[in-house]
Amino acid sequence: MEIKNDPYVYQRASDKRWIGVIELESTNGKRNRKTVSSKNEKDCWRKLNKLVYEIEHGEYVEPNKDSLIAFLKEYHRICAGYDMWNKNAKRPEKAKWEVTTASLFKMYIDVHFEPYFKDTKLVDIKPITLDKFYNYKLSTSREIELVKKNVIEKKVIPPLSINTVIKLHKFLKAAFNYAVINGILKKNPTVGVKIGSKEDFKPSVYNADQFAKLLKHVANTDDEIPIVLGAGCGFRRGEIFGLRWKDIDFENNLITVEKTAVRFNTTIEKTPKNKTSSRTISAPSYVTETLRKYRNRIGRIDPNEKIITRWKPGSYSERFSRLLKKFDMPHIRLHDLRHYNAVIMMSKGIPDKVAAERLGHANVTTLRNIYQHVLKDMDVSAAEEIDDVFRNAK
Repeated sequence: MEIKNDPYVYQRASDKRWIGVIELESTNGKRNRKTVSSKNEKDCWRKLNKLVYEIEHGEYVEPNKDSLIAFLKEYHRICAGYDMWNKNAKRPEKAKWEVTTASLFKMYIDVHFEPYFKDTKLVDIKPITLDKFYNYKLSTSREIELVKKNVIEKKVIPPLSINTVIKLHKFLKAAFNYAVINGILKKNPTVGVKIGSKEDFKPSVYNADQFAKLLKHVANTDDEIPIVLGAGCGFRRGEIFGLRWKDIDFENNLITVEKTAVRFNTTIEKTPKNKTSSRTISAPSYVTETLRKYRNRIGRIDPNEKIITRWKPGSYSERFSRLLKKFDMPHIRLHDLRHYNAVIMMSKGIPDKVAAERLGHANVTTLRNIYQHVLKDMDVSAAEEIDDVFRNAK
């Protein structure tokens, strides 16, 4: 891109604005010019000289006319490897993103970005635009419609947590970085955005009496299976619903995690997210005995068949919530049964490394970060026990 003639400035008669013009060498026979405008002549020259500098130094970026949503969808198609908005498109064997990651980011675009930004141009996204969007998400609830047994139910979704907003911000930051690298934007608008700090996660965990009550309520029912797998083995929801009968070694009380089932618009089956999540653990005999009774109750089974076929991962989370309400028990998530398993191990003095490996954590640090409050409670208990020893001795 080369400048053809000397830049010049003139005042437009229609609105008295000053217009700066640069004529460029044509590559297709058509007139090629770039313009800037301002209310006064001095500022117009400043903008024009800046434009000249960018063109001469190869820093000029042609204004992008795409909307933010059009850009995000194109970025998504490139990283996912196919068009997830096209029902007939097929995912390639290899892609930059895992199918679960691609599904999550598609949800971000469809549910959070598109309804808010609509036709907003990509070049019009500024730090203040994003600040307003994040504040909106942190303070505004939304209503959705759910179809259950051909009946439409309305449900109010509360405002997003700061942790979820941070995830949206990270996705946008990566997308805008891609735009800058490819010359679509001059700079990343997420730079300079003020966003809150991530909140420490504190899981809700039943005590022994509460869990015993829950176990009594679901004894010898289909609900007993996901509950004992979560609390007895510390499995994630996707791991519970990905288990097949061939993954259970009844003779040696072993369970192997090879697949996970994740629910988005459809149930997606994939290998665990990291090497440590793929694991074989020694299961409590109570768990394998419960599974054996369940197998005998349902009759002949195919080793390749999933253990839980009655529910999908997402629908069971909702069912679990309804069960707790029915039993008049404190609300926890299905995932919190995994935390219950971890707390048992920590309270019984199971080494961190062993606990982390059983839970499929990549390292011990992850385990300790999640259960900091448990460790603090255990530290207080230890101090009290030591105090008792000293007082008794005295």
